[in-house]
Amino acid sequence: MKIRKALGINALSQLIIFAVNFTSIVVISRLLAPEEIGIFSVSVSVLAFAHIFREFGVGQFLIQIKEVTRQRLRAAFTVTLCISWSIAVLLLLLRTPIAGFYGSPAIAEVIRLIAVNFVILPFGAPLLSLLRREMRFDKIAIVNISNTVVSTTVTIGAALAGESYLSMAWGAVAGSISSVVILNIMRRGQVFMLPAVRGLGEIMRFGSLSSAGSILSELGNSAPDLILGRTLGFAPVAYFSRANGLRNMALGQIITLVRGVYLPSFAIDVRAGQNPAYLYSRAMNYMIAFTAPALAVLAVMAAPLILFLFGPNWERSAPLATLLCAFAIFTTPTSMASTSLVACGKVGLLLRAQVVTQCFRILSLLSSIWLDLDQVVVVFSISYVIECIILLHSLRVAFNLNLMEFWRAVRAAYLIVPISIIGPVLIRIYDYFSPNTFTTLTIITASAFLFVSGWALGIAVTKHPLKMEASLLLAHLNLFGTREHL
Repeated sequence: MKIRKALGINALSQLIIFAVNFTSIVVISRLLAPEEIGIFSVSVSVLAFAHIFREFGVGQFLIQIKEVTRQRLRAAFTVTLCISWSIAVLLLLLRTPIAGFYGSPAIAEVIRLIAVNFVILPFGAPLLSLLRREMRFDKIAIVNISNTVVSTTVTIGAALAGESYLSMAWGAVAGSISSVVILNIMRRGQVFMLPAVRGLGEIMRFGSLSSAGSILSELGNSAPDLILGRTLGFAPVAYFSRANGLRNMALGQIITLVRGVYLPSFAIDVRAGQNPAYLYSRAMNYMIAFTAPALAVLAVMAAPLILFLFGPNWERSAPLATLLCAFAIFTTPTSMASTSLVACGKVGLLLRAQVVTQCFRILSLLSSIWLDLDQVVVVFSISYVIECIILLHSLRVAFNLNLMEFWRAVRAAYLIVPISIIGPVLIRIYDYFSPNTFTTLTIITASAFLFVSGWALGIAVTKHPLKMEASLLLAHLNLFGTREHL
């Protein structure tokens, strides 16, 4: 019940954040040109590595350690503070050479402004991890929603004021300031602490292993912007970013929703002696039932969605989004693999897997030296399938996960996919042979209704465990309604 409540709060929080971010993307896509957004995307990709060094595994350390004392919290704050401020100085010194590498002075301006974030972030990051450890997702939701609203408001306002590619950087800084202010109100005396030396050793040991894995993971995530920005230019980066953003609407949002609850709860269950292979298979059966159908319908509806949401300037992203979403369906079995390995202390095994997978990913992107954007996306998508295979092998080694038993545990979730997308596929076929019969909005609305109906039907037909969860939810709502009536 505690996990259901945590997931419910997380779901509501992520829904609000998604709606605000979605609005921001739509508005900014119409206020700024693809080249302007591309400049910011490349800058953020460079800074993504800096964010990993700033975190240094401190958040994971505070979540997985058996006991968090005041001394450990001060030590965690000290590590975060020293690393973050050092990175801020380093970014200011390197901003011009980085901009010169990409041949765009604008990147130096973005990096200079976002460097301010690294001065602010240490005062909130450890406390957010502590709240997550305590599963206080209600307070985390307040912080995150406030951050998003402030960031979006400032971003749009700056864009309207003519700040161009700096608009999103101003928004990021404003959002960080709002988080620190709210956390200070919630936990006075814990946001601003005196640094401490005692306890640094255990954090540094854990953080070095955790950060190595995170750096490799972020290298793969940021590689498209970093490599394509150099080989193909800023506009292709923006097109790829929009296409990948559509994929993240399904996969990224659900993973973000679940991961915060999954990490502490999985670690607790494993420490209690439960079988990690069983825990992982059960969790993936639920995850795949959400992510795989959502990715499938996004692959089918990519063209009308991008045209309606972002305008005709972004039509080039539609076929890329279809490919990325379709291939992502094959990666859903390992969406929580990294989190599970970290929760069980298998950081070394995860690191070895990431070395291999990120090499494949980077090599696929380097094909952009010879191939065009569409061909690169195909090769890049195949690298994700290879990553899935490698991570499944790592899970087998770590948890003795039997792949046949795992397939039997999750196959019902995959059977939901074809049932859920029958309606949208028929609509797209009809629109292809009879173009301009319906408006884009009508096509999207009808497809959404048919998808949800097909998804519910798929859950019922396959007798997926979500059917029982839905019954419990309906019973709870009926009970609540009866009490209100009385």
